[in-house]
Amino acid sequence: MSKKGSNKEAIFAIYLKDYYKGWKELLDFELSNIVLEQRHANSNIDLSAVNLIRRLGIYMEIQLTKANKKYLRRIQTMMNRYHESVIIWVAHSFDKALLQELEDWMAKHNKQYIDFYALTISEEALKELHSLNQLYKLDVYNKMPVLNDIDNLLQVEYKLINLHKTHCGSVPIEPPIYDFSRSDDVKKMLLSVLNKRMPYYLNFHYRKKANLHDHVLTVGSGRSNISYRTSVKNAKSLAFVELYFDSSREDDYEEFTKMEQTIRQKVHPQIQFENRRIGVYFQPLETYKGTFEKIAEIFELFIQFFSPYLYGGKDIKVTRGQE
Repeated sequence: MSKKGSNKEAIFAIYLKDYYKGWKELLDFELSNIVLEQRHANSNIDLSAVNLIRRLGIYMEIQLTKANKKYLRRIQTMMNRYHESVIIWVAHSFDKALLQELEDWMAKHNKQYIDFYALTISEEALKELHSLNQLYKLDVYNKMPVLNDIDNLLQVEYKLINLHKTHCGSVPIEPPIYDFSRSDDVKKMLLSVLNKRMPYYLNFHYRKKANLHDHVLTVGSGRSNISYRTSVKNAKSLAFVELYFDSSREDDYEEFTKMEQTIRQKVHPQIQFENRRIGVYFQPLETYKGTFEKIAEIFELFIQFFSPYLYGGKDIKVTRGQE
């Protein structure tokens, strides 16, 4: 996926995770336990999954332009990291010479426990992704099924099968068991709850960096240096949801403070404005599940109110009747 933040690639990755049903027909195996951009050794993987029957890890690079040397290096790095796996490279098109270079490299470096697939994405799909990328961001997710109507959305351009069809790997296939004594597991479960309630908020689809000593889950808001922060317990033992403004965004914060009355009416009556933070803070409920659900309920109100300003381009200005 490009570093320049092509939302089309992000949209397509989420579509493949949640909507695409053609893996068995395309590859002759299903993709299960799909996650997006899991962090590994300072390198992102666009999509990772598991072949449950063969216990093999599946790792995918998504490129919506013509395959090139830069992405070839990424594929090689992926192969060096996952010695027993299935590697999938999605691109608009491939040159035979580039694929031959990869095949020769795999032979030279003895990648005999890696299966490789090069998949092309159709022109029609690229056009639909462009249209989806023009929509208001909270509308994109529910419009993604339009891609289901495209024939030959993905096609196998090339494949190199090294693994014997009876070969099994050792990748864990069981659903994760969360240990709530660990802050990283608490945040993973909270993110899962948020994603389940609000799949239309695309930032919830991506795994976040883990830190054993950080209890706060941070999620992008749609505007640089403004982020959502949430936790089941802060230093004052309170659960919270807040919108945090970097010092470079103090002017935006001040504009929102002028809308305090409207925000209290539409988001939460007990919302607080302090230290470039707009937040709701409350005593955690008796169970983690209850606290997660309450956070999700409040978080959704934040997203519904603030997203037109942070994603939709609505002016952060007080209008008559909001004063």
